[in-house]
Parts: sequence; structure tokens; C-alpha cells
Amino acid sequence: MNAVWTIARRELKALFDLPTAYILLVVFVATNDFLFFRQAELYGVATLRPMLDLLPWLLLFLVPAVTMRALAEDARSGVLEVVLAQPITELELLLGKYVGQVLFLWIALVLTVAIPLGLTAGSHPQWGVVIAQYVGAGLLTLGLAGVGVWASSVTRNQITAFIAGVAVMFVLTFVGLDPLLVGLPPRIGAIAGALGVLAHFTGIARGVIDLRDAVYFLSLAAVFLVLAYFALMRRRLTARGEAIRRLRLGTALLVAGLVVLNLFGRHIGGRIDLTPGKAYTLSPATRRILAHLDDLVTVRLFASAALPPEVAFLKRDVDDLLRDYRAASGGKLRLVVADPSADTAAARVARTLGIPPVQFNVVGRGELQVKDGYLGIAVQYAEAVKTIPFVRQASDLEYRLTSFIRALTRKEKPAIGFTIATDRSGSARNRTYNTIREQLEQNYTVRAVAVPDDSTPLRDLKVLVIAGVPDSVAQSQLARLQAFLDSGGGLLLLASGMALADQYPLASARPVPWNDLLRPYGVAVRSDMVYDLASNEQVAMPVQFGQVLVSYPLWVRALSTKASPVNAEVDAALVPWGSTIDTAQATPGTVTPLFVSSRAAGARQSEMIVQPTQQFSRDSLARRLLAVQVNPAAKTATATRGRVIVVGSADFASDRYVRSGEGGAVFVQNAVDWLAQDEALIAIRSKDRSPPPLVFTTGALRDAVKYGNVIGIPLLLVAVGGVRLWRRRLITQQVYQPVARQVA
Repeated sequence: MNAVWTIARRELKALFDLPTAYILLVVFVATNDFLFFRQAELYGVATLRPMLDLLPWLLLFLVPAVTMRALAEDARSGVLEVVLAQPITELELLLGKYVGQVLFLWIALVLTVAIPLGLTAGSHPQWGVVIAQYVGAGLLTLGLAGVGVWASSVTRNQITAFIAGVAVMFVLTFVGLDPLLVGLPPRIGAIAGALGVLAHFTGIARGVIDLRDAVYFLSLAAVFLVLAYFALMRRRLTARGEAIRRLRLGTALLVAGLVVLNLFGRHIGGRIDLTPGKAYTLSPATRRILAHLDDLVTVRLFASAALPPEVAFLKRDVDDLLRDYRAASGGKLRLVVADPSADTAAARVARTLGIPPVQFNVVGRGELQVKDGYLGIAVQYAEAVKTIPFVRQASDLEYRLTSFIRALTRKEKPAIGFTIATDRSGSARNRTYNTIREQLEQNYTVRAVAVPDDSTPLRDLKVLVIAGVPDSVAQSQLARLQAFLDSGGGLLLLASGMALADQYPLASARPVPWNDLLRPYGVAVRSDMVYDLASNEQVAMPVQFGQVLVSYPLWVRALSTKASPVNAEVDAALVPWGSTIDTAQATPGTVTPLFVSSRAAGARQSEMIVQPTQQFSRDSLARRLLAVQVNPAAKTATATRGRVIVVGSADFASDRYVRSGEGGAVFVQNAVDWLAQDEALIAIRSKDRSPPPLVFTTGALRDAVKYGNVIGIPLLLVAVGGVRLWRRRLITQQVYQPVARQVA
């Protein structure tokens, strides 16, 4: 190992003694950072995914450019024979060269760490995910560096080594993509997809270090290092001798074994989940529900053996999750896996359970092809069944499965009431909440309640959801609602203090009758409208040649305080035309802020135009409170009033806006669970895998982060490289002077 490390240090030093190294680093960092910030400004979230999506393609040229001289130059100049004449082996030389190249490539990756550090100025990056992503990038370079060293070992020409390295890495990067696999038999296409680097790199880039992906990259490096070792040994062995035959056989067996390990190692267990809240690991709530099952639950997975690569990778997540379910159930969950594409009996069962084949459109070779496949799940308990006809994503699969199991095994669903209040202006005439009601119906019995017209008791309800603001509420109705709260019922109120005109882009202040109901809690909805100049959504505006996206400050991208189980795993939610919440009269310790604006927010209290092209005042900008949670029992042990959550927007969670993001939908479901004091599914549903929003308080700060990375880091590299090369030139220009002997 001392010899390997000595060679690696010499190789790394030799790289930095040449101008080529600094040129490569400057080009890589500048290109990577420029492409990242170009995409990050469009995404508006603090994530490294734009960089990681392009990283394999940048490494496609960087790695061969770095490794092309590793062995080819030594072989051309005759240095290789001189080095091997020293007391080191071919294996030590090869590993030393390889480690030196990998260290240089890792230094290139370290230079990009300035990106997530810069993002902290406008967000709170998920550092666990960032660490996993850099581990994945390090493993990717580890594997590709093996390819580059092999290419340098088979030729004496650096350009030839560069071209060979790019060609092989190009194939490894492209293999598994549908445009290349169209026309291949399904099983051969599945094998080819498993050998590509993108699927394995994407798995780690999401924040989960899976042992199978790590084994793939390590074995990729090992395969090409074995081939490089064969190329080195072949130089000094007789072409037809026994030694070369044994070497050839050993090399073939090692390469075949490593390939087989990746093709059939799908059952290798072990992963490190570094995502916030361990989004890819079973929640404690799921484990409790599975551990207390009264009877056998059967989960049927209908999956085709041959699926497109992106769906095949999703199937791997599904397989892992279902195995975790079976292990956590203690034998109470039976897992049945069938392939309807190859089994007619399984196809009939799938159709009976409502799981049809799904067609995949695949573009390639100048034509559009259609592939049929299955990836559906059915959960059966006694005579009841719930199905997922096709699993399109793994992000919400745990919640859906656990809620299915809980709903099937539960004796009776709690009831909640839902009412939509309207006023004379008709501003709520087209406001619907069908999406959120359908989601709530998975675990509750949702009933339509007429408020304020109805007079039926609310005793059988656990939670009442009120969306909208009427012109007035009779005292008898307020007393009815007050009695509901005093009996321990929960209230989710979605109300704003400004009314939107039905036909004109105007909003005017109005009183909020629900404030009389909220007075005992010390909170109220103000008659104003919040605008946020930094954290907001964009809308499409027509122009002469199409449409452009412009910021709409009245659609606030509210930031989560993460101060409650209701919003602990929710980063942000859209609050359109929201009003501030007044908590000045609340008992200290009973109110928990849930959503707030950024510091660049203001509020209008008079009639205003709600078009995005208007001018918004920059006076009195401050953080505004948009949603609160009130729990009277938190400070008063004898209080009988129920829990309350207030959101200052009547349009929050309506069908028009809930589809804009998952934050609002998850929040409402969590809120109902908390209000019903039935919080088993909150931790599961709140596994928000979306990155936090990226909001810079000023444009100058945003530009400083952007250009500090795109221009500052490359200039720093130029300065460091210039100083080092200048000092090296001075040393080489010194005249040799022998040491004078001292005369006795």
C-alpha cells in the first residue's frame, strides 16, 4: 500500500504541475455552475438535481481528458518500462495511477461544494440529501475513472485513449434509455438497462445510498481495472504461452463474475436513507399499524418482468417497500407477486381486481412504439379490496398502502363535516374542493354540512372544515358552532378578509363573521391582503408573440415554520390572496405559527387591483403570519374548547390551487388528523420529498451567489494555477551549482 500511495501522490502532483489540469478544472467548474444556475432560477427550489442531471454528461469528457495520459504517455515515452524495472508490481503501478486520477476528479467535485453553500443564503438545503448526492457523484467518478485508466492502458497515444474512453463511457451512459432499446427483446432490454450508469446514479442522487448502486459502481471500476491489468501484463508475457492463457482465463472469469453480480444482485439488502424524515424508510406509525393487525392482510403486486427502464427502477423501490411491509407485520401480511404478462391466470385476477395493462409510449429509431405492462397493487382484507391500478411514483406509496390497510381493518371511519360558505358577491361561486375531499374520504366519512343555514346537531362529527366567508352569521348558528367546539370538536377554517369581485380584478375589505367564533381563542382574520415580493408563484401573461412568466406577489409561496406535526415535513404551500392572522389576544403558549411569508411581504387594507402588473409598495415590508394552530388545552388543563387551525385564504386547498403542489393537500390532511386527535398517519403523509423553496431576499444576494460560483471560483483557480506554475518555472530556471567542499 505504501507503493500505491507513493505513486498516487506523484501522479496527483504531476497533474497539478501542468497547465492542462487547471484548464480542465476551470472549464468543468464554470460549465457546471453556469448550467446549474440557469436551471435553478427556473426551478426556484434549493436542490442539486439540475447539476446531477448534467453531471454524467460533463464527466463523459472530463474523465477521459484527465485519465488519457495515465499510462499511454508513460508507454509512449518508455517511462513505463523503467518504472516497472523498479521494485514495484504492475498491480501497484495500476492502482497508484488509478487512485491519483480519482483524487484529482474528487477535487473537481469538491470545488462544486460552493453551490450548496451558496444556496444557504436563500434556503435551508437538505444536507443529508446533499451528502448522499456527493457520495453518488464520488462513486460515479470512481467507476468512470476505471474506464478511463483502461482506455489509457490499451494504447500509446493519448488522443486515441481519450476517444476510446469517451466511446465506452458514452455507451455506459446511454445504455438503458428507451431510444436505444427499442427493437430489443424485452429481457435483453432489461439486462441492458441494469448495466447502465444513469439508473444507479439517479437512485443515489435522490438521497438514498443503496448498497446495490454502490456495488455497481465499485464493480464497474473493478471490471475495467482488471482489463487494464491484463493489458499491462500482456506487454511482457509470451503471446502464446501458458501464462498468458491463464491470465486471459482469470480475467474473463473475474469480469463475468462482476457482471453476474450486478445482474442477479437485485436482492442485495442494505441502504442508508439520508432524506429528511427518512422518506424512503418505513415510518414508526406504519410499523405500529402492521404490528397490531388483527387478521391476515394480502397484498398482491402485479408487475411485468419487462418494463421500460424508468418504470423498472420504480419497481425496485416498490419491491423494497413491500418487503419492508412484510417484515414489519410479523407474519400478518402476505405478499403475492405475479406477472400477468406471462400468466393468463394472473391476468384474469388482475382484471377482476381492477388492474388493467398500461401502455407505454416509447420513442426511438425514428418511430413511436407502444409497450404494454403491469405495475399495480391490490390490498385485500376479508371480502374488501382497495387497489392502485398503476404505481406512477413511489413518493406517496407508503401513505397510500398504510391508509388502505388502516381503512380496511378499521371497524368504523370517523365523520367530518365540510361546508363551503359563500357571499353575495359570488366570489366563491366557482370554488370547489373535490380533490381534497376525495383524499379525506380515504380515512374519514365526509358529510356536507350547511353553515349557517342548517340547524342539525354536530355531535357525531369529529372535525368541521369551513371554507369561505359569508356576509353574516346568525347568533344561533355561532352558538351552535361554539357548542361543537366546547364539546371537543375540531375546526379547520379557511377564510380571507378581502372579497374578490366576480367579474372585475378587484378586491375589497370585508368583515369576517367567523372572528366572533374565534374570539375565545384570541385569534382573528384581518381584513387585508398579503403580497410577497420574494416568495411567490408565477403566472403566464400574454404578450405579442406568446406568453411570459411573471411573478404574482398575491399568490404567496408561504414558508412552513415546521413547528407542529401538522407542518413538520411540509416546506411550503401556496396561499393565494391570503390575509394575515392576528394573535395579539391569544393566551401565551396556545398558538403555534404554521405558515409565514418571507421578510419581503406587505399587506393592503383597502380596495386594490389584483392584476400581477400593478405596482406593490415596498414600505413596511415584514414577515406576515398566514396560518396558525390553536390548542387551548396546551396551557389550560380544564379547557373544553376544541382545537382550531386557521388559514387566511378561502382559496387554500381548492381544486384550482391544490394541484399546484403537494404542500397544501398534505397540510390539510394532516390538519384534519390533528384536529380529530387521530395522528397515526401524519408522519407518513408528511414525508415531503420535494426540496425547500429557494428565496433570496434581494437580487444582489442572488447575483452574488450566482456569479461567485460561475466566475469567482474559476478566477480563483486561475490565480492559484498561475502562482504555482510561475513558482515552478522559477525553480526550473535556476542554475545548478555544486555544493562546495569544505577544506579541513
